[in-house]
Amino acid sequence: ATPEAAVADAKEIVASGHRALKMDPMMHSLHGGMKDGNITFMDGELSPQGLAEAVEITAAVREAVGPHIEVLIDAHGNFNVATAIDLCNRMTSINLTWFEEPVQPESLNALRQVKAGTDVPLCVGERLYTRYDFADVLSEGLASYIMPDICWTGGISEMRKIATLAETYYVPISPHDASGSLNVVGGAHVMMTTPNFYRLETSRPTPEQYNRVLTEPIEFIDGHLTLP
Repeated sequence: ATPEAAVADAKEIVASGHRALKMDPMMHSLHGGMKDGNITFMDGELSPQGLAEAVEITAAVREAVGPHIEVLIDAHGNFNVATAIDLCNRMTSINLTWFEEPVQPESLNALRQVKAGTDVPLCVGERLYTRYDFADVLSEGLASYIMPDICWTGGISEMRKIATLAETYYVPISPHDASGSLNVVGGAHVMMTTPNFYRLETSRPTPEQYNRVLTEPIEFIDGHLTLP
């Protein structure tokens, strides 16, 4: 909720060997006592103070980790079009790798407006479920990265088809992880044969909690996941 806390977390992630980190610097306002907005596409907005604090947190993290660590923002689809564009443009100088899910996934028209309103790279996909959901996003150039979830897409076969579709547009793919070991290992196996693979998301900087339910443990070596 503060720049100091975000910097401490970022430094821990970098110290563990990772070269990229993702965060949501807006969550403290949406869920805190400021009553800046609700998590819906109709009234998802931030007050001027909330906007300024989000930028302050992100800028502090960028300064702390330096220019060579990738910083990614996840907005969780919480914002209306105007707020999403405002947030993206306020963070242009911070050199974000991507701004993820700026608006709710149901409206391609909303995503088109955000894309037209900012030069910050966008990422979408954790709540798009099949290759057909990704087709218009890719053909219209609405996202610079895609992030499908291997569980929600229906498994390895559909994830592989989505990756191949994205490859034809030269769009990198990064599997989404919010559900633990199956997400991570399943996505990693598909990415082993995916030329447009970008990064594998993990929600933990170390593998211990993942390995609690795996018979073959995984390892993180210098920020890379290794498979048996």
